[in-house]
Amino acid sequence: MEMDQDRPLEKIDVTNSVHGKFDQGCMALYLNEDKIGRIVFTNQGNQYEFAEGFEFDQDKIYQYQRQMETNGKYVEDCDLGWC
Repeated sequence: MEMDQDRPLEKIDVTNSVHGKFDQGCMALYLNEDKIGRIVFTNQGNQYEFAEGFEFDQDKIYQYQRQMETNGKYVEDCDLGWC
């Protein structure tokens, strides 16, 4: 499915769907099976690194997605009698 670049981005809280795995001195972060970033532990504090389209803000992880186009109809072609 091709994404329309003109559609606005929607900020979605995915915090509860993200899980982490320790990996060589940091924690790799995953959304489903996709690696979306990592937390690097340092003496100066944690450093958060995320893939494009993800953000860490106020202790939550957000994903930016293009809004789906809606034309105001739940179904189309209702004149065919099945809806």
